[in-house]
Amino acid sequence: MSSPSRCLLNETLPEIFLHTIDAPGSDDSKLMNILNSTPSLTAITIGVFITLLSALSGVTAFPFSELIGILPRDITHVAVDETHRDYLAFKRDGSLYGRYPVDVEFNTLDRRASNQCGKLSVDESKTLPGWDAIEKYANDNLGNGSRNIVTNPTQYLDQPALVCITNDVSELTFSGDPTCQMQNASADGGSVGASGEVNIQVDQGFSTDTSYTITNASTIGVSQTLTAEIGVPEIANVTNELTISAEVTGTASSSFNVSYSNVRKITVKVTAPEGKHCTTKTSTNTCNIQASGNIRYLASGWIWFNYDAVTKGHYKWGVQIEAVLTNQDDRSSFAAFKGSMVAVTKTHYASTCV
Repeated sequence: MSSPSRCLLNETLPEIFLHTIDAPGSDDSKLMNILNSTPSLTAITIGVFITLLSALSGVTAFPFSELIGILPRDITHVAVDETHRDYLAFKRDGSLYGRYPVDVEFNTLDRRASNQCGKLSVDESKTLPGWDAIEKYANDNLGNGSRNIVTNPTQYLDQPALVCITNDVSELTFSGDPTCQMQNASADGGSVGASGEVNIQVDQGFSTDTSYTITNASTIGVSQTLTAEIGVPEIANVTNELTISAEVTGTASSSFNVSYSNVRKITVKVTAPEGKHCTTKTSTNTCNIQASGNIRYLASGWIWFNYDAVTKGHYKWGVQIEAVLTNQDDRSSFAAFKGSMVAVTKTHYASTCV
């Protein structure tokens, strides 16, 4: 009798529950023989695959999510040989189509910027607004028997559960009027030589270096340091419109810096009679304004329901978060932050020679 196996339940594919297969033998050319001859083999039944995009040959490594996207339509079963770390693809008649090594390092986390994503824990997933819908989905489709719920099992690294800061820009919202202070100075260019010209170096540009504090932490991605995109709206004579990357640790009361500078040295060329001493007036405008924002943390990937007894023919089932929770808000949590933004603008104006 073959061993109950695990399977993935993904609403983007037709719902076809797995069935176990009984057959003797050890011939690697047929699915039934493979399942019986390899105790550690895990079978996954997939209803329909998309058209073959490229020919598969040799020893190319594929994560599960990419493998199912490039197999031909007549492939109905995919097995995982956990001993040899291979995916095995079989045709409808049970004949072996190909064997492809599992690339355990190439997973969803690798395909996205690693500094935008981290692993989602079970406890975190249970805080999602849509968690009840995930649990109901498992109860209705798989069964509500005794089970252990896990994420990121070490056996199947290419089906992770992730929490990511989205690519959406977290726009700052300003409150109140800015408080600004202007400082004027002079840049000395020295005496004009025989050429009748003198070059004066001055700073010009905009910069901000602000510390923001997390006032309300996200319930997912807690304690992980991830990259967020912070949007700075334009305020006349105060800020430029910018998007700035910042490293954020999502625990309550933690702080993160948002820094940017395009300040550069420029040369002001002054023409004057030989022997004249020239200067250029400069100004530094420093403004402070209260700012706040929200960073979206988004869950995706697989929740594993490992049953104590066989259910629907198997012990282990995976439910894809985004397939059940199609509304992003149902699988999101937000971190709120605020701070006093510091904006510095450096300019120059009239030159004088005496």
